[in-house]
Amino acid sequence: MADQSNFSRFPKKQLVFIASKIVDDGFDWQSLDNDYENEYEDCEKTLKNVSSYFNESVVEEDVQFFAKFLEINDDLLSQIFENNDKTLIEQLIIPQANDYLIEYTVNGSCTFEEEYESTFSSYDKNWVLGSLEVQRNDGNWDFYSGTLKDTHYDDWEMNDWEVNKVKEAPNNVQESLLDKLVLENTQGVIKSLDKNTLLKLRTLINSRLSSL
Repeated sequence: MADQSNFSRFPKKQLVFIASKIVDDGFDWQSLDNDYENEYEDCEKTLKNVSSYFNESVVEEDVQFFAKFLEINDDLLSQIFENNDKTLIEQLIIPQANDYLIEYTVNGSCTFEEEYESTFSSYDKNWVLGSLEVQRNDGNWDFYSGTLKDTHYDDWEMNDWEVNKVKEAPNNVQESLLDKLVLENTQGVIKSLDKNTLLKLRTLINSRLSSL
């Protein structure tokens, strides 16, 4: 289960206050999408200055939380900030962190020694090595047909590393598929509901989201 920001437990009114302050102080959440590595430090500094009002320390997941909070609630927050419409606060969505798998490779150069074990059939122990060489020369046996027991590395020198893929962790993939099925099965039902029922349903959904 992914670690969540401590700010995710704050009341939405406080989150709006913090969001307003950090935006005024230059918290550029969109820059993280463009150049996370170089823009992160400025965003962290801005959030630290504002979070001091709440005696709350700031770690990376907190910066990400507010960046995502501003992103997914962009339209609602614009209305709240510009029109001072506080009735919209309860409609704000609290972002949730997920676990992701990073697949990467590391390459370099070294001297290595591998230990193998193999079963070889022969009518006489003294013939085994000679028979092995005959079969190797004929292409009927190779070094890697045996079972690798151990590997020893010497003079290892790393050259580079590369990320191959970032994907949702298995539990998140399963949850995403479940969410998709729920949405597909409820779309038809929603279309048949009247306005009053839809408003009640929205209240229930917002209440559930605020408790997450």
